[in-house]
Amino acid sequence: MTTIAEWIKSNVTDDDRAVRWFAEPECEDRIVRAYRELLEGYSIDPSTLLKTTRPVEGDHQGVVRVHEINYFSICAHHFLPFFGKVDIAYVPGTKIIGLGKFPRLVNAYAKRFQIQEDLVADIAREIMTSGGARAVRVHSTGRHMCMCSRGPSDQTVGTDTTYVLGDQSLLDEYGMRS
Repeated sequence: MTTIAEWIKSNVTDDDRAVRWFAEPECEDRIVRAYRELLEGYSIDPSTLLKTTRPVEGDHQGVVRVHEINYFSICAHHFLPFFGKVDIAYVPGTKIIGLGKFPRLVNAYAKRFQIQEDLVADIAREIMTSGGARAVRVHSTGRHMCMCSRGPSDQTVGTDTTYVLGDQSLLDEYGMRS
């Protein structure tokens, strides 16, 4: 098995100033522990997170909005971090979802290799399927290290993504679509 130091030396740089960080005996365990924590979303079944607070009798006339949920993820495209906030607006169907479940759901999907466009889609789909929503809008703002530290090297660039599912006229009615 190749060590991290050997991999870096073969694939990134053979400069001893960089490689010596990874030659320490505790390095491998430290990095493994960090990535297990950063990617712990794979050990969570998101469908188990959206529990009923209470059933809805008849039609729910309104929207539930949970916003500014912080997330941190690792980009599947560049293997670099990205982070930001998620806003969720949903029209309940058969049940009202406990508010504390939304940050857990966001983290379950964010703590996986992701791209921001898939993150909002994954969250929206789960709210529709497991949460039984009639409509959902998930919006995310993000900052991507691939944009900040390489490529364009612009630390001020933000990215917005939105995903909408269900009866979009309900979201329009409550001013939550755009």
